[in-house]
Amino acid sequence: MSSLNTEKWNRILVRFLLAFSFWEAVSIPLRMLFFAKFYFDPTLKSMFVPITDVFWLGPVFSDLTFTLAFGFLYALMKESLPQGLVGGFLVGILVSIIGFVSPMLWTLSLTNFAPTVLIWVWVAYYSLFTISTAVIYSVGWKEEE
Repeated sequence: MSSLNTEKWNRILVRFLLAFSFWEAVSIPLRMLFFAKFYFDPTLKSMFVPITDVFWLGPVFSDLTFTLAFGFLYALMKESLPQGLVGGFLVGILVSIIGFVSPMLWTLSLTNFAPTVLIWVWVAYYSLFTISTAVIYSVGWKEEE
């Protein structure tokens, strides 16, 4: 594993800006699309706040932190990961399974803190986020040694 030199930092930051800006452009419509059904459900009305009352720094900071951390991890593990578009999809799917699907299966088997459908929609939303971020980080990253 090599150290993070200036060229790697530039690659990380460019891909970070691409992934973050892409996801922020897509995330608000996706949130509305994925969670609109639950927003109008009278039994779940207390879990959701109106869109005008959302403190948007929270979701944006969460997306920023995840995208940047994923970029650092991807840069450090780049040599051992598959290359290109297929590699990005594979890494994104595996990280989604490890980071979202497995913990939710475990949590839902122990507790019933939220409706199961809501949890799986949340998992699908963040899995799309992870897969798109992994694809953006994996495409076109060639190093000249």
